[in-house]
Amino acid sequence: MKRLQTIAFASSLALALGACQETEEAPADTVAVPTGVTTLPVSINAAMVGLIDQSADYLWAMGNGDLPKDAHDWDQVRAASYDMIIGGAVIQIPGTGEHDAEWVKAEDWRTWSNELTKIGEDALPLAEEQSTDVDEWRALGNRLIDNCEACHAAYKPEIPSQGILHEEISRDAEGVSIFD
Repeated sequence: MKRLQTIAFASSLALALGACQETEEAPADTVAVPTGVTTLPVSINAAMVGLIDQSADYLWAMGNGDLPKDAHDWDQVRAASYDMIIGGAVIQIPGTGEHDAEWVKAEDWRTWSNELTKIGEDALPLAEEQSTDVDEWRALGNRLIDNCEACHAAYKPEIPSQGILHEEISRDAEGVSIFD
């Protein structure tokens, strides 16, 4: 159910972003944000937990050797890749959070956000070709961990943050697949 809510949120956001026809010119290494979108209807923290954090679990699972079993599972990994691509752009738009407006102005915030998008872009072809190369997925997951930890060290060292959580994941320790 939470996955469906995340997909619905991402789809709604993508439609809203797509409806805006004008975009600001941005340097090649940044995401162009449509001019009509000025704030998110939720905090950046909520967007990160609901979109990025949830999707990261699928990418990390692949690097841990927890591989999809069927076409539906591969669709989950592909959707997680798209979520990461979208998420990097979304968190560059201030939301309702107390510090959102200042975060999105910081150069390092934009750098880490753009790296999230790049990680998603690098995961997408792996998902589309249904790669079972655990080492390649692990390297991608390690990039994601490094990126998340660097950003959290600078902006949100307290985890869980602002009381927004998703269920605790103990499946790795218990040997339970994310795809079950």
